[in-house]
Amino acid sequence: MTSETPGWYHAELDPADTKRYWNGFQWSSEIMGGATLWPRFGARMIDAFITGVVLFLIWWAAFDTENANAYGITIISFFVVALYEIGFVTLKGATPGKMVFRFRVVQIADGQSPPSGSVAAMRYAPSLLSVIPFLGSVLYLIVLGLSLYWLTSDPDRQSIFDRAGKTYVVRAV
Repeated sequence: MTSETPGWYHAELDPADTKRYWNGFQWSSEIMGGATLWPRFGARMIDAFITGVVLFLIWWAAFDTENANAYGITIISFFVVALYEIGFVTLKGATPGKMVFRFRVVQIADGQSPPSGSVAAMRYAPSLLSVIPFLGSVLYLIVLGLSLYWLTSDPDRQSIFDRAGKTYVVRAV
């Protein structure tokens, strides 16, 4: 492929529902698309376990059960998980869970990973719903449900988080 401009295209020998980034000279080594629902779910569970342990240790060290403020814990949780997600995506291009499954977050525009901090922050932006008292939990569950639906029906396998940050999650082959 020498005549196409840089962008996301189907490579001849790849599965039909996948794309790779063509930089004008060569193909990237990662593919986007394919059957990614369960591996991405597994990656999310690993990340949830890690952040859950960190949050438990913070809660155990900083709060006692008699004066724990549920909303304060929600805010602290939001910021800890935000630091985890944004930090790892910005520095490594993937969270530890994604690394286990050989996923990386790349910018749609140029296929670059790791993405910039602002792109990683925009990927995390839909999570802001979770800090709205009471209604936030319901709205966030709707976001997660819609993301799961899009991971199975969207040809680019983009969740709401990917769409917000203008990113793809690609897998090393």
